[in-house]
Amino acid sequence: MFFLLTHKHRGLTAGLIITLAAVSSNSYALSCKKNGSIRQDIVLAEQIKVSTANTVPGALLWRSPTFTSTFQCVDDRNHPGGENAYLYWDPKNNLKSIHNSIEIGVNYGSIDYKLVNSARQDIGPGTRCRKRGSTCLSPAQSLSLTVSYSIYIKATGAAPPPGGRITNTGSYSLFQVDGVGGLNNVADSNFNAYVSGLGNIRFISCNPKVTVTANNGSAVNFGSIPRQNARVGFIEKQVPFSISADISGPDSGQDCQGQVLNASFSSTYPVQDTTTILPTSNSGFGIVLSQQNTPMSFIPMNTPVELGLVNGTNVRKNFLASLKWLSTTPKVGPFRASANIDITFK
Repeated sequence: MFFLLTHKHRGLTAGLIITLAAVSSNSYALSCKKNGSIRQDIVLAEQIKVSTANTVPGALLWRSPTFTSTFQCVDDRNHPGGENAYLYWDPKNNLKSIHNSIEIGVNYGSIDYKLVNSARQDIGPGTRCRKRGSTCLSPAQSLSLTVSYSIYIKATGAAPPPGGRITNTGSYSLFQVDGVGGLNNVADSNFNAYVSGLGNIRFISCNPKVTVTANNGSAVNFGSIPRQNARVGFIEKQVPFSISADISGPDSGQDCQGQVLNASFSSTYPVQDTTTILPTSNSGFGIVLSQQNTPMSFIPMNTPVELGLVNGTNVRKNFLASLKWLSTTPKVGPFRASANIDITFK
């Protein structure tokens, strides 16, 4: 069995290969607020630096910390049967006015969502039926939901603005928490998350060469793993690998010194519980990643981890790839999975 690590140098992105082998508005709506508040302002108060070399469409430029909010939802339009709550993306339909070199999106459940106006993401029950016999009493029972999310910035492929600085001002609504029937048309009834301070985004000349190193060149070799060892939730084996960012080359740019680099992992393969990469949905085992100094603290996908401060020609950090049993009857034979590593500025 192998855990193969490869990389493709595309801007600040490296690759990690793991081998083990339309909504209509109805007459009802949901009112959801956070501690009575209908607004969160996520202000980019400090300068966010992104690489001029990292403008390939979809290239990750930056991730925010994770925000966690608890919403209390109430039935305000006589929907006694209960209904789910949703994150409605770009509810004001104004994100299109942001400079076309960047895309602002939301990460929810370790998945990056492009914010398309009128699209939505289910986050669970907002209200539920209060039964009396076979009848649901009105109003439906109010429920609370706790949601964790973060913001990302990605390149679109369009050229950065002149001077490298985004000039958009004002606030832009990223999502509104609302019910199955669409956006509530009663003012001040529903929570919106806004982003502002986009003028602090600045493109700089810094292009590290990113490499992944493991115990077999760019591959981690787990060796043969006996099926009879399988115990649900147990870690069978941990194998080290490292990520390094080299700025010694002539094309690295002149603005790298003093920058703090972050690494984040993502995968196009199935991911369980935000941390476990599955070779197949029924493999019975998966791969989890951790920092070497915290081996049992597994890194969620699409979550930034500090790589280090650029104070010289190379930044390097050690990680572990671990095989985790998910079943006592795992599949046997060679399996394959993959992950990507994105390097961004903190």
